[in-house]
Amino acid sequence: MLSMIATMAFAVLYQIPRKAIIPVGLLGGVAYLFQTAAMRYGMTEVVASFVASLSVCLLSEGLARRLRMPVTVFAVPGIVILVPGIDAYMAMKAFVQNHELQGVSLLSQTALVAGAIASGLVISGVLFRSVWRVRHYAGRRSGD
Repeated sequence: MLSMIATMAFAVLYQIPRKAIIPVGLLGGVAYLFQTAAMRYGMTEVVASFVASLSVCLLSEGLARRLRMPVTVFAVPGIVILVPGIDAYMAMKAFVQNHELQGVSLLSQTALVAGAIASGLVISGVLFRSVWRVRHYAGRRSGD
C-alpha cells in the first residue's frame, strides 16, 4: 500500500496526466509485490529487481497502448520503487567514513540492481514491440 502511495506521489510530483495516476500507483504496488515475492522464493535482490522491472514495464507497455499515452508515463514512476537509493547512500557514507571495502561492496550491489532494472526495461520494450509487430502484421495478412 505504501509503495502505491509513494509511486502516486512521484507521479504527481512529475505532473503526469491525471487519468494515469491510479494505474501508475497500481504499477508501483505490482513492482513491490513482484520484488518481495521473488526474494521470498530465494532469488537475489538483483534477479528480483530484474523480474519486477520486466513485469512492470510489460504492463506499462499495455497500459500505454490502452490509454494512448507514452510508455514512459507508466514505466518511469512504476520502477521508481525498485531503485536502490538507500544502498547508494550507504555506499557513499562508507566511503566518507574510510570504509572503502564496504563502500565498494555496496556500490557494486547498487550498480548490479540498477543494471537489472535497466535491463528489464529494455528487454520488456523489445519483447512487447516484437510480439506486437508479429501480431499486427499477421492480422493484416489474414485480412487480405
